[in-house]
Amino acid sequence: MEKPTAIDKKINDFIYDKPDVVVVILQQYGYDIDLQTATLPQITKLVYTALYINQDEPFARALDNSIANDGQNNFIVSLGIAIVSSVVSGVLGAKEGDKNRELQKKLALAQLSMDEKLAEEKIRAEQETARLNILANTLLAYRTTLQKESTARIKDTWLYVTALGIGLGILFGVYLIGTSSKE
Repeated sequence: MEKPTAIDKKINDFIYDKPDVVVVILQQYGYDIDLQTATLPQITKLVYTALYINQDEPFARALDNSIANDGQNNFIVSLGIAIVSSVVSGVLGAKEGDKNRELQKKLALAQLSMDEKLAEEKIRAEQETARLNILANTLLAYRTTLQKESTARIKDTWLYVTALGIGLGILFGVYLIGTSSKE
């Protein structure tokens, strides 16, 4: 199985890391995609279609600019423009069938890359869920222990208050007996 080229890997990584930015760029260049319902395979297919089938150079420049700026479109960096431009110019001489086969291959490789990343995210999410379950169980046990201790302390407090009251009653009784005998 072929591995994606360095350029395709950068494109795939950017689509995975900043799909919202890619959707906005696609929308700006007239591609029909909705930010609310977009999926990674849909975004990937539109990006590769724009680059390899439509050879949309303005789109390629905008995408490259976003990749170079890590999704920030507010300043221009011309260093990365050569990357996507070289891909577009290299494909210009190919036949239509070659372009379609190449597109399908790149889409398949991109999909595999996305599937791998999603699997890693799923594993991370499952690990985090397991960790959070353990923390929740620990907090539940701690709360139960605190409730038992506070109940025991409340019972002990009533015993102390009762003993204190009896003790004060005895002292007051002794005081009354002592004052009544002096009379």
